[in-house]
Amino acid sequence: MGQRHHCRFFVAAERIRHGWVEFTPAQAHQLTHVLRLRSGDRVSVFDGTGREIVASLTTATPRRVTARVIEELPLHTPPHVRITLGQVVPRGPAMDLIVAKATELGVNRIIPLEGERSVRRAPVTPSARWLRIAQEAAEQCGRRDLPDLAPACTLEAFLRSHPREAPLLACDASQASQPLMAVCQELGGAASLTLLIGSEGGLGCTEVEQLRSSGARLTSLGPRILRAETAALAALAIIQATVGDWGLLSVDEDGVMSVWGGQRAPLTR
Repeated sequence: MGQRHHCRFFVAAERIRHGWVEFTPAQAHQLTHVLRLRSGDRVSVFDGTGREIVASLTTATPRRVTARVIEELPLHTPPHVRITLGQVVPRGPAMDLIVAKATELGVNRIIPLEGERSVRRAPVTPSARWLRIAQEAAEQCGRRDLPDLAPACTLEAFLRSHPREAPLLACDASQASQPLMAVCQELGGAASLTLLIGSEGGLGCTEVEQLRSSGARLTSLGPRILRAETAALAALAIIQATVGDWGLLSVDEDGVMSVWGGQRAPLTR
């Protein structure tokens, strides 16, 4: 299982043309020096739009690797619910972790936010580092598409542009908050939803009032105080388990697990 993901690469769509794949120089080094693959070896390639192909290496040198397309796999069905994560950017490398794990957890859009208690200014445009982290996380977890990394904005701008029809769930430790799992269980038919997570200091009083005025539902994650990155990942896990694709797992008579995307994997016996 792990080896299969090591031989899976994100390749920009413009590098997949006319039945051939052209890897980047950095990928050429990884393929030949790290993985020690040679001409004739097969790899999986995805372009971030849902397309995935199997290709056979033809040229394999430390500076240049090309591959011939052998098979294009069937498209996945869309996710059961599209999830947007609005995250007030925390200090240090915590946002790197959030981007990586949110990608693994199936988030469709990540919006970096500047909040009332922000300790770090969010970049105006998504950083190249975050884009690379999302690509690497998708390579590892078998995901075919990439989350949309939106430009940073203030909470006020975020609320102005938020679609009114999509449920907005904001994690807040106030007594008025409802358990996130209970709220999610009421949203079984939602096609999309937005999760908002504050910074290290949580949401400010003004922000909570803005959220309430915009129709957001305040939710809690239990009695303990969680770090911003822990809160984001815990909340996403709850959402996927209650209204997302985790609830669509099934096992056939052969002990094979199927998920919404059509993948099949044997259960551990």
